[in-house]
Amino acid sequence: MVQPVTTTTGEPLTGQVAPHRTVALSFRLPGKIVERSVSVGSTVHAGQVVARLDEVAAGQTLQAATADVEAAKAELIQMETLRHRAIALLPVKALSKNDYDDVIRRYRSTQSAVQSTEARMGIAQESVDHTRLTADADGIVTDRLAEVGEVVAAGQPVLRVAESGERDIQFDVPASLLRSTNLTGETLSVCLDADMSVCTTAQLYEIAPDADPLTRTYRAKALLHAPPRDLTLGSVVIARIVQPDRQEIRLPPAALTAQDGKTAVWIVAPGSSTVSLMPIEIARYTATDVFVASGLKAGDRVVTAGVQALYPNQKVTLLNDADVRP
Repeated sequence: MVQPVTTTTGEPLTGQVAPHRTVALSFRLPGKIVERSVSVGSTVHAGQVVARLDEVAAGQTLQAATADVEAAKAELIQMETLRHRAIALLPVKALSKNDYDDVIRRYRSTQSAVQSTEARMGIAQESVDHTRLTADADGIVTDRLAEVGEVVAAGQPVLRVAESGERDIQFDVPASLLRSTNLTGETLSVCLDADMSVCTTAQLYEIAPDADPLTRTYRAKALLHAPPRDLTLGSVVIARIVQPDRQEIRLPPAALTAQDGKTAVWIVAPGSSTVSLMPIEIARYTATDVFVASGLKAGDRVVTAGVQALYPNQKVTLLNDADVRP
């Protein structure tokens, strides 16, 4: 006797766990790499130095800027003394107004020179700091893009880091599924392919606007909610769109037969135990079940064994209720 069952899962989609945010680390200055302290698979932490450039030129520029600052400050001390003397001499007319104005002008010019040289020293210090490449956040190195001894340009990627924390799943969506529903924002159930007991949920947030030229599918990304530890980067997962609960009649594939080229099943007439063919429409198939779209109703008894040997109005023996599959 068939009874509708509640189903919530949709079409399975195979995907892969990927980082939610990947950062390409690069130097702000051109130069020759003299050290790289991490490799692919290394765990890095925010602020950790992962590579260094040759800092000889930057260090020399900093030394020259520091010397300019010291010279400007020494001249400012001298001009400070002259300024105090000019201020004292002007009221007693021991110094002309033109000479006084010249001292004040030179003093202010020296003040500006100190500020300018300090700014250049700050820039030189930043250049030295920028010869050290640091990680912006905790993560794992996923790709090495430059080697020690290589001369790189400013902004050229050296390492690629997958930031810790949030994880995505990436999978390909067939065009037929996109045409039937708007998937953006949908909730997915996600299980590890190697262990289907390791599951969580994810929310789909991005679908590529263009299809892949070879597979004609669309790349989609979904953010995992509290991913289990076993869902590591690169793990293969099975995702299903969580659909609203609906009532469906489920049959074993062995119950199916055909009538005039159409799918049908044998149903048992109430009271007489005779069988007759009933055409049905199939909603979908799975590896173990067939879901019926129309043609059956709750309470119908469907023959599930020996259907190829039956003929209309034949009497059959019913199994015990305990042996009847719903």
